[in-house]
Amino acid sequence: MRTGSDNQKAFKLRSLAIAFAVIAICEFFFLIDIMADVFHLDISTSWIDHSSIEIISTLSLAFALAVIGLQIKQLLQEHDDAKALVKVASGELLAVIDAKFSVWELTPSEQQIAMLLIKGFSAQEIADLRETRPGTVKSQCSAVYLKAGVKGRNELAAYFVEDLLAGQKVLQT
Repeated sequence: MRTGSDNQKAFKLRSLAIAFAVIAICEFFFLIDIMADVFHLDISTSWIDHSSIEIISTLSLAFALAVIGLQIKQLLQEHDDAKALVKVASGELLAVIDAKFSVWELTPSEQQIAMLLIKGFSAQEIADLRETRPGTVKSQCSAVYLKAGVKGRNELAAYFVEDLLAGQKVLQT
């Protein structure tokens, strides 16, 4: 069963396909028209004159351009909406992370370490960023893992990613 969103996507796709076809047909006509002008050929028909064909082609191109322009405008709006949602989601995730850090009673230093671990930094990279020794960072990482009740960096990151992916079906092979 198609949803409203699927129907809307299908309509957009059909309208773009029609616009493309109109442009292709008009392009074909104008190429023939140019060739006829170059070789001084008359391409008028008994049922429609040449200038009427040009007017119809020009109006058809204008219609196709309007359809494509509307689609571009809608795509730009959807892009802006998606960017806004990502911004909200990342802000919400940060709030969730901060709240969990409070529940786990992480010190400010451990919070910094945990955030860098979630972002994927290695212990050496964290030590370099914080201008401290790798041993100190490893000790703080262990304290974070213990307070969070996880076994390591992967479980710590997965703890928050799991909430982001809630409702998504796991791929089955």
